[in-house]
Amino acid sequence: MGNSQSQPNGDNVDTAAAATAAVYGSGSEVESVDDNSAASVAELSDDNKEEEPDYTKLDIVSTFDSDMVLKQHTSYSPPSSSITPSVHYVFLVHGWLGNDLEMSYLAEAFDKNISGEEEAGDDDNEQNNNGGLPATKRVKRSRSRVTVALQKEAASGSGDDEEDIHPEIVVHSAKCNVGKTHDGIKNGGTRLANEIINFIQSDTLKRREEGDIDNDDDVNVTFSLVGNSLGGLYSRYALSKIPYEIPLSNDTNDDEDNSSSLKKKIRLLPNIFCTTATPHLGVSQHTYLPIPRLAETIIGTGMGATGRDLFRLNADAMNDGAAAKVNAAAAKTVKRLTSFRMLQGNNANIDVENEDESDCVIRNMCLDEEFLVPLRNFRQRIAYANAYGTDFQVPCQTAAFLNDNSGVCHFLIGGRCLTNDGGLGENAEEGAERKRSSDEEGDAEEGAVPPFVVAVLRTDQQSQTQSPARKLSGQNVASDDLLQMSQSLDALGWTKVFVDMRDSIPVPGLRKPSWMCTNSLDDLIKQREGVNDDSEGEGSDEAKNKSRGTNSSRLLTSQDLSRSTAAGDSINVPLGHTVMVANSKSEAYKQMNFQGRPVMDKLAHDIVLSLDE
Repeated sequence: MGNSQSQPNGDNVDTAAAATAAVYGSGSEVESVDDNSAASVAELSDDNKEEEPDYTKLDIVSTFDSDMVLKQHTSYSPPSSSITPSVHYVFLVHGWLGNDLEMSYLAEAFDKNISGEEEAGDDDNEQNNNGGLPATKRVKRSRSRVTVALQKEAASGSGDDEEDIHPEIVVHSAKCNVGKTHDGIKNGGTRLANEIINFIQSDTLKRREEGDIDNDDDVNVTFSLVGNSLGGLYSRYALSKIPYEIPLSNDTNDDEDNSSSLKKKIRLLPNIFCTTATPHLGVSQHTYLPIPRLAETIIGTGMGATGRDLFRLNADAMNDGAAAKVNAAAAKTVKRLTSFRMLQGNNANIDVENEDESDCVIRNMCLDEEFLVPLRNFRQRIAYANAYGTDFQVPCQTAAFLNDNSGVCHFLIGGRCLTNDGGLGENAEEGAERKRSSDEEGDAEEGAVPPFVVAVLRTDQQSQTQSPARKLSGQNVASDDLLQMSQSLDALGWTKVFVDMRDSIPVPGLRKPSWMCTNSLDDLIKQREGVNDDSEGEGSDEAKNKSRGTNSSRLLTSQDLSRSTAAGDSINVPLGHTVMVANSKSEAYKQMNFQGRPVMDKLAHDIVLSLDE
């Protein structure tokens, strides 16, 4: 059923699945089976469907000179306003053991935001006019993309059609890593780079043939990425492999049309880079419950090359300490005992004895210019993170690259505790009503966010990393690395969105006794804004208004955020990792995670607005 790329050998999955359940949460044992769901859906739309090219096979990245790519990245400057791209490409990248259906609800939300239809969440039970098929399967997921055009103002009748034209937005769900998420970030990121380039070339050639693009000109397009979980790391690695000028065609035939295509260029303009619950700092020292390094070594090695990357096991091989040497030896022992050939299907075996262990990929992606420069070139960088201990797989600290010893300042630009005038005092119901009113008026005020968003903060782009808030005596090498990695990413300038999924998790939580509660991010914002709910007297309003919204009160350090987002006032089953993105990799996941749809509605809405600017 479906093609071989979407089918790992299901009979041999048990080896790593049992080990990874301890770190990657409930349901991880069945996720590899869910990898096949994309292939099964492919059979649903065979009627009236033209065959789509396979964007995952052609290796074009290896044909580019790495020095040339780096030179294009370092010399890049944003285009002038006079350049209008032909197309905005948005690539959705799934996570570990995922498939190209994983982010299908986000694709649907894009579709509905672009076409101006009612909110995507309004049809969550809609099966009436589709032969009984769920709504997400109507979005041509068998082709792994949703191609839609902006049609706003098309029927305005102004007579000035030139002014009403917007670049088309094309959303594509990557397929290259379906069933292949065990062989490391490098391999997955390289495959993703190839798919992005091949997809853009193929789609551009098709538009040229249809007359949508002038045959005599080079083509300007923008590209954006939304990476979920491991998909965010794949995306960051892929950026280092993607040049900003690619040939219109890779076909080397000698006919006149192909010769002309080879001379024409496609200019790729980096636009928006977004991650959702991505372990930017890895998961070493960032597991839901603290575990010793030896346990990390065993679990990480049991997850294959990707696990070794995520737990930064190669860092031990580069350290001289006795403990690091013991951990490295344990990793080699477990590695020899475990065969990962079983997990790669019949045609994608990997040689576990000869894998490159000289580099710590996650550390390099946080500190090396090869990876930082292309990420800095994006117009916007956005990171979504689950606050208050609701994410088992990717806790908030690594998703938002926070550090207990970092003094990097984050400026508060929105939060559910902020009122219309920038102050505080509204509850969740009032916040929701205000958000609805703002959306209806089409003019949402700054600071207005849905009630599930705890806070939106921004770090400014820095020419160099900032100093730590403090350094603990006896701090080990790994902690030093994590601090540098956190500050290096923050220096790029990000928008960080902290999401509270406690009310959306399908299993109810338990209220903590007061003595167990610590200051949450909501509490911290209230304190910084200087509002005392019990304050009375003539001068209280004036004092409160004076303190509200000041620059100093809106500044929170990475240290502040790390501590205030770690836990809330309740104990919850940490299922937020899949709920936040409304993970729809299978029908069971779709039903379990549907309450995360409003988060994806917001993300799609914000990105479409930004693309349309």
